Amino acid sequence: KMLFTDQADFNFTEFGDDETEFEYLITSIKFQIPNLKMALVVPMASFRGTLKKVFRNIKGLNAAMVIGPAEVTREHFDILIVDESHRLRRRQNLGAYYGAFDQACQKLGLNKNICSELDWVLLQSNKTVLFYDEGQSIKPSDARKTEFDSLKFSAYTRNIKLQSQFRVRGGNAYVAFIEDLLNCNLKPGGNKYNSKDYELEMFHSVKEMYEQIKLRNEEHGLSRLIAGYSWEWISKKDKNAYDLQFADIQLKWNSTSNDWINGENSLNEVGCIHTTQGYDLNYAGVIFGHEITYDKSNNEIVILKENYFDKNGKQSISDPQELKDFIINIYKTIMLRGIRGTYVYVCDPALREYLVQYIPLVDNKKAEVEFRPHSKVIPFENSIPLYDLKASAGDFGQIQSVQDVEWIKLPAPYKPSRELFACKIIGESMNKVIPNGSYCLFRKYSGGSRNGKIVMVEHTNIQDSDFGSCYTVKEYHSKKNMENDQWSHDSIILKPLSTDSAYQELCLQEDNTLNFKVIGVFECVL
Repeated sequence: KMLFTDQADFNFTEFGDDETEFEYLITSIKFQIPNLKMALVVPMASFRGTLKKVFRNIKGLNAAMVIGPAEVTREHFDILIVDESHRLRRRQNLGAYYGAFDQACQKLGLNKNICSELDWVLLQSNKTVLFYDEGQSIKPSDARKTEFDSLKFSAYTRNIKLQSQFRVRGGNAYVAFIEDLLNCNLKPGGNKYNSKDYELEMFHSVKEMYEQIKLRNEEHGLSRLIAGYSWEWISKKDKNAYDLQFADIQLKWNSTSNDWINGENSLNEVGCIHTTQGYDLNYAGVIFGHEITYDKSNNEIVILKENYFDKNGKQSISDPQELKDFIINIYKTIMLRGIRGTYVYVCDPALREYLVQYIPLVDNKKAEVEFRPHSKVIPFENSIPLYDLKASAGDFGQIQSVQDVEWIKLPAPYKPSRELFACKIIGESMNKVIPNGSYCLFRKYSGGSRNGKIVMVEHTNIQDSDFGSCYTVKEYHSKKNMENDQWSHDSIILKPLSTDSAYQELCLQEDNTLNFKVIGVFECVL
């Protein structure tokens, strides 16, 4: 952006002691190459599509500046910057891309059998910047490490090692921990991972982990499930099929390969390495599949090739160590997607037993709710109110004195606030998420979209069979109409989430929505 736009747009003082040198360099380049031809090369199509959207919305940049390797062959560049350059390809396991690859090689006068997209980039640019990490090469089609090693030792190459990373809040210590963990370099019986800056936890079930990912997505956004490629992608052809089958939940692979993470339904699907490499998430829920296990006697990770379903990822690989390296790299890569935290579920019992030595296991036993004596209650400072839904009809949340309601201590990581309250939820209508008799935390509704969220609602005509009052807790869905530039509800559907099919949706038509009120949005079971 600095090279393409007016320097007046920048405050170079942000570069500290390097301010003068940096401004001089930018000015010098612009003087020497006044009509600079420059592009960002992104090998992965999914991530490339996302970055095109970013460039389209930045002053001075445009989507055409983000290109794929094949586009490099069309013209010569002054500078090419290649992100994730370890994903540049060679002529191996290319599928439908073989024809285009061969044509590009012929156009550039290169031998298709020995060259790679790395050669295209170097041939078509005067200066090239390659971001390279051999630990993130994940397929046999990736350009070989030997090519990059030769380039690194060239007299015309300058090598710079990045000393820190800015995605994972756990810092370099977390990156090193994952490296040692997956290479079995940690001492047996050593300490479990613990950081005040980063959340790393292992779950008993995929369903439990998925529920936490959904909550993190509501709190921070961009929280997704990712898995190793040990399930076939049958939903690609059969939209009604589920790919990933577990005892307590069924899930589907990503329904799109392009910009999946930002897709409308991505929270309800599972991404793979091909739809997540290069992206940042706030929280990643990582599923270790059936293709990876652990040999305790030799203290090593073992790969079960028959359970690995990425055809282009294993075809033509005869060396078991090469396949293992690729799969270990996949898991290292997806374990480093989360900015704030990573959640883990492990399918294989032997691998689970190994990893739980070093990753804290979530205790799925629900803690007892701690009631506060009225004499020790400081409202909304050390306690939050626990409302009785049957007793609250008509005056919900109107506390006249401390004695009017029960008060409870709020467990970490929540802090008491006037926006939070609790209720005991009776019945089986929401038992997929809320077990019968659970104490639940809610946040007072203050506006914004409610679609797809679990909410507590009040309506004079509602007689919920579980609650027996004008309150109910259900998943909210609505249809709206627009008339005279104003929105109005056509209908509101309150959906039970129950294993008992006897529970039916509550449907409120337009004339029944006037006395309807959302009281709070469900946060969690306490």
